[in-house]
Amino acid sequence: MEHTQHNVEVLQSMNNPSREERARSLLDLIELNMFDLELAAWFASTVSKGASFITGSGPGGIGKTTTMRSFLSFVPENLRFDIALPDGVTKLGTVPSCIISTELSDHPPVTYLWDQDLRDYFAHAGNGHVMVGNVHADDLAEIQKEIVGDCNVPEEQFRKINLFVFICLEGGNPEGRVKDTTTRRVVNKVFYSDGNSAHELVYTDADGFSSAAPRDAENEAKCRAFLEEALKGSERSLEGVREQFLALG
Repeated sequence: MEHTQHNVEVLQSMNNPSREERARSLLDLIELNMFDLELAAWFASTVSKGASFITGSGPGGIGKTTTMRSFLSFVPENLRFDIALPDGVTKLGTVPSCIISTELSDHPPVTYLWDQDLRDYFAHAGNGHVMVGNVHADDLAEIQKEIVGDCNVPEEQFRKINLFVFICLEGGNPEGRVKDTTTRRVVNKVFYSDGNSAHELVYTDADGFSSAAPRDAENEAKCRAFLEEALKGSERSLEGVREQFLALG
């Protein structure tokens, strides 16, 4: 597809060459015990079917951006990656795409979306786009207050975000940026909406999936088999994992 190379470049731009750091993929996060294979396969399956997703955590440095980026390897092949930037959000949306926000926040840096930019971002939801972003928040109610309450985003647009995924630190100090490598970053809550209904809690780290979680056994099995095989190899880049996954057809 004509946007394939563009999408590769977008994923490569998420690395940090100044620190010689590569953006972590879902395979990395499995190996770090952030996901087990069942949860990782569920995310890969759900995202590959076109789900929009926003990741959240309260403190910085917990892994919301890393998790968000890792899911991009599984976005449907037909969608171009577009970065949503302030004062430029309204220019997006003429063709269905994967619209990515660096962060939905009223804090610096200048690439973050808030107020009118945030409303412009959510206005694209439900028009064939996959919406992707992350927020500083620990729970759905907090996000909903900020986005729907404070920024006046319509509830029907908010519900178009299919997945709200929350990450926390298991053990350690929950305040500020935590660099204690003895702690484990985990997905502790996932909320889901079909795009029309209110979000429901469908997963917790303590109890696993609820009966409300949408499951596609065949696609999840395909994704799990892919992940198990990919973990045996050495490719770990976002773009490399994406290329291998899309090659499955």
